[in-house]
Amino acid sequence: MNSKPLLNKISDYFFSMSDEKSKLTAELKILKQQLKEQKENIDKLTSKIENKEKRMDELNTLTETLRKENEVKISDNLLLSNKLKVYEDRFGIIETIPNPTSDLFSPTDPDANVLYHLIKFNGGNKFSSDQLAAIRFDMKTHLRIIAGAGSGKTQTICAKAAYLVQYQQIKEESIVMCTFSNKAAQEMNERVVKYMNGNNKIKVKTFHSWFNHEVQILKETFPHLSNVGIPGEIKKEKIDKVIRNLIKKYNLYNFDKFEDTSIVKRLSYWINMGFTDTDIIHFIEEHFDKENFFEDTKLSTVFKLFLDEFETIKRSDGIISFDDMMNNLKLILETDEIALKYIRDKYRYIFIDEFQDINSLQKRIIELICPPDKENGTKSKTKLIIVGDDDQSIYYFRGAEPKYIKEFDQEYEQTSLSLMTNYRSNLPIVQAGNVLIQNNEHDRISKSMVANNKDISNDCFIAGFEDENSEANWITDNIFKLAEKEEPFAFDNSHPNYSDILVLYPTKLQLRSLMKYLTMKDIPFVTKVEDNLLGIFSINLFKVQFDLLKKARSAKNRQEKEEVLKELIQQYASCFYIKYATSASFANRFFANEQYPDENISKEIVHFLGKERRLSSKEKFSSMIFFEQVESLLNHNDLDLKKIADSLINTRKFKADLDEEELLWLKNELYDKENWKGLSNYHQQTVTQNDNIKKRLDEYDSGRLNAVCLMTIHSSKGLGKKNVFVRGVYEGL
Repeated sequence: MNSKPLLNKISDYFFSMSDEKSKLTAELKILKQQLKEQKENIDKLTSKIENKEKRMDELNTLTETLRKENEVKISDNLLLSNKLKVYEDRFGIIETIPNPTSDLFSPTDPDANVLYHLIKFNGGNKFSSDQLAAIRFDMKTHLRIIAGAGSGKTQTICAKAAYLVQYQQIKEESIVMCTFSNKAAQEMNERVVKYMNGNNKIKVKTFHSWFNHEVQILKETFPHLSNVGIPGEIKKEKIDKVIRNLIKKYNLYNFDKFEDTSIVKRLSYWINMGFTDTDIIHFIEEHFDKENFFEDTKLSTVFKLFLDEFETIKRSDGIISFDDMMNNLKLILETDEIALKYIRDKYRYIFIDEFQDINSLQKRIIELICPPDKENGTKSKTKLIIVGDDDQSIYYFRGAEPKYIKEFDQEYEQTSLSLMTNYRSNLPIVQAGNVLIQNNEHDRISKSMVANNKDISNDCFIAGFEDENSEANWITDNIFKLAEKEEPFAFDNSHPNYSDILVLYPTKLQLRSLMKYLTMKDIPFVTKVEDNLLGIFSINLFKVQFDLLKKARSAKNRQEKEEVLKELIQQYASCFYIKYATSASFANRFFANEQYPDENISKEIVHFLGKERRLSSKEKFSSMIFFEQVESLLNHNDLDLKKIADSLINTRKFKADLDEEELLWLKNELYDKENWKGLSNYHQQTVTQNDNIKKRLDEYDSGRLNAVCLMTIHSSKGLGKKNVFVRGVYEGL
């Protein structure tokens, strides 16, 4: 056997295995490298996964944190919303105040030159965005501006009127601006003249002067209208005198003083409410006949005679009241189409300030001149710009109806804008006003004022006192302290300066003690004429008795003495609620007997009073004392005012109609004056003081008198002072 081939084969095999090994070794090396790379990749992926898991954990943690924070914010927002609601319920809506110094219009605006002109004559003061919105309103509809106190409404509507002329080229003669008081009309006219650069033909009038002007023009243009209504000239003093005479003739003294409301005031109220004479009689039948003013007839029957004769006298004498004049205008516009068209064609724009204070008669005349859009579907070419605030209506007792401003949008196609930024008072005062005004009726137009002045250095607060003297003493002390801090009075450089201090009071009763302490501390003051500073003589019940006692003092013969005694019997009997007719009947019967015994006059009168009203022993004694004093006065002897005081304040009517303070005031004053001479001198002093106050008021209004101003709350409307006291605020507390 040949072995060489076998060895070759074996050698070849091993060589081939070596090659395979090398190949496998190379592959293994490659695989190891790949494995290493895979491991590295796995490590990297593992690291990424770990990082992502860590990140996910962080995100989950952050998400949970944000969720918890969000829950807290939701809770905080809910709490804040509740707090905000409580705040707004108390202080009003929080609004952003536009920056008055920012440019609210562009120099390239078509009306820019006019607006720059108005700003120039506004003392360089720019208008706010709300004010500009009203000024620039295009008047495609009627305009209602709800203007809060101190919001600059006067300057806004006056600028609006000038804008209509200067930019929209409206004829001045076709614009009328109407307000309620002469002072407000004067202020508006001065502003309009300023905005019109001294040349103004826009009518700025009170309701009375505007309506009277229209009546006169209509009668001159259409003479047949002179017979509509009651023709005549407005003569207030003569009208008042006629009414006084008719009250005497028809024995209406009791009704004239009933509920402290005179017949003059009642007539004015009824006419302004749109009542006809028939309506007045029906009203009296429903509300007053039950009071039994007369023994054998009804008040409505007597008052019809009063009204009939009143109208007869007015027609025969050619005299009317302001109320008659307005009623005449209403009748003219209601009955004469030519006159109605004439006045409607006359005006394009009618501004009415303080619209919340108009009454039914004024509203009816406005409706005739500018009919409501929703009345007959036609639109008047005349547009109304009404301005006011239902929250500021304080003349309801004069017939004012705030519902007219609230319901304006139901009658006219209109746009409502608001002026709610107060530029007059600082933040605490505005907030306090918002809180108080929330107590108004629920149907008020929702609104609240925003203070432009955020200063809180001045504030308003309440101070309580044991009695009115303590209150008056505190007020006068603080008046002096405040006046000392002011700069000297501009007109005469006097100091302390009281000119920027105002004291408001609800009734004359609060005025009495205030005047006493002002006088004691030598603080100068003025007050309005209508407040009637006649001391106890401003108490109507006493004033009537005083006038009759004065008449008794001057009676010269038996007839004059009998006449005044009859009146005194009636007046004193009325203090026990004995009807005038009953006491008049007794007095006439008593004095019809010429042989009546002089020495028994007082006894007979007291017997009559006791029979009619079952007087107590004390009341009989007081009545006897009173008429004994009257007899003394009739015989030109002196009066014992202490006895007169005790007699009067013990009557039922004095006790019912006067409060304890008034009774004590009356008693103390009469005790102090002692006799007729003292009382007469006191009366003259009060009359003189009243006259002097009228003169001083003129100086004060013209800026020539350094003094504190005392005013009723009603008469102060629209005024602004740096320091204001409101006293006697305790009703309902």
